[in-house]
Amino acid sequence: MLYAVIVAGGQGTRLWPASRRDNPKQIKPFVGGRTMLQKTYERVSKIVPPNNIWVATNVAYRDEFCQQLPGLSPERLILEPAKRNTAAAVGLAAAVLAKHDPEAIMINAWADHFIRFEDEYKNKILLAEKVLRTHPDYLIDIVAEPEYPATGFGYLEAGGELTTIDGVKAYKAVRFIEKPNLKMAQEYLAAGNFYWNTAIFVWKVKTLLTLYERYLPQMYTGLMKIQAAWGTDKQEQVLNEIFPTLEAISIDYAIFEKTDKLALIPAELGWRDVGSWQAIYDILTEAKDGVVQKGRVMAVDAKDTLIFNENEGKLVAVV
Repeated sequence: MLYAVIVAGGQGTRLWPASRRDNPKQIKPFVGGRTMLQKTYERVSKIVPPNNIWVATNVAYRDEFCQQLPGLSPERLILEPAKRNTAAAVGLAAAVLAKHDPEAIMINAWADHFIRFEDEYKNKILLAEKVLRTHPDYLIDIVAEPEYPATGFGYLEAGGELTTIDGVKAYKAVRFIEKPNLKMAQEYLAAGNFYWNTAIFVWKVKTLLTLYERYLPQMYTGLMKIQAAWGTDKQEQVLNEIFPTLEAISIDYAIFEKTDKLALIPAELGWRDVGSWQAIYDILTEAKDGVVQKGRVMAVDAKDTLIFNENEGKLVAVV
C-alpha cells in the first residue's frame, strides 16, 4: 500500500529572521495564505487517503502541527526527541511505517517544498509506484530539469533506461552528487543528462531499511530497537534513550551517494526547495522590475528586490 511521510522537522535557519527554531518555516505562509506544512498535506492527500499520511517532526512542534492539521490523527505523528539530521529522521519514519505495514511503499515528502504543477507531481509519484512493482529494490527520485547551475542542490546523472511505463521512461542513476561547486554545476547543466535532486523519493520501506543496515549499521540497530518498542508502553522511553545517540548525518551522504540502486523519473514540477530567500524570490517574481512584495510595502524606483514584511501594523517603504 502507498503511504506519504511528510518530513517536517527542520528549523529553516537560512530564512532567519522570519524562520526561527521556535517558529520554523514549515508552519508559516511564506508563499500564499496557507503554511507550507498545510500545502504539503493537501498535496499528498490527493494521492493517498488521510489515514495513510504520516508526519515526522520534532516533539517541540507537536501542538502547532496538530492545530494546523486537524485532519491528522495524533497516532500518525512521529515525534523526534532531538535534532539528528535527515538520515535519522527518514530512517525513524521508515522503521515506524515498516512496523505498521512491512510491505509499505513510502512517498518521501518534504514540508518545505514548493510545487507549482501538482497534477504532474501526483502523476509521476503514481508512476514511480508502478515502477516499484517490477523493480522493488530501487529508490526512485522524481527529479527536476536544472534551470541554472545551482550549487545548493544535489544532482543525479541519468544513465540507461530502467523501464518504460505508460510511455514515460524511468532511468538508472549513474551517480548522485551532493551540492557541487559552480564549475561542476555548469558542466552538469551543459551535459544535458543531469537533473536536480528534489529528494521526492518513492521506495519500499524494507528496501530502504536494508540500505541502512548496509551503510549505517549502528543507526540501523538503534532504529530496530525503537521499532520493536513502538506502540508499546516502552515507546517513549526507548525513543528518548536511543534517538539522540544516532549519528547526525544527511541521508544524501549516508545513503544516496553510496547506493547503486537509485533511479529517476524526470518531471516538470515547477519545483523549489524553499530553503533560502533567493528561492522565495524566484517563486514570487512576476513583475517586470523584479520587485517582490509581501505584506504592507511601498516601493519607489526599486528593482530586483525582495521586500518581506510580516508585521501588519507597520508599513515598510523602500526607495
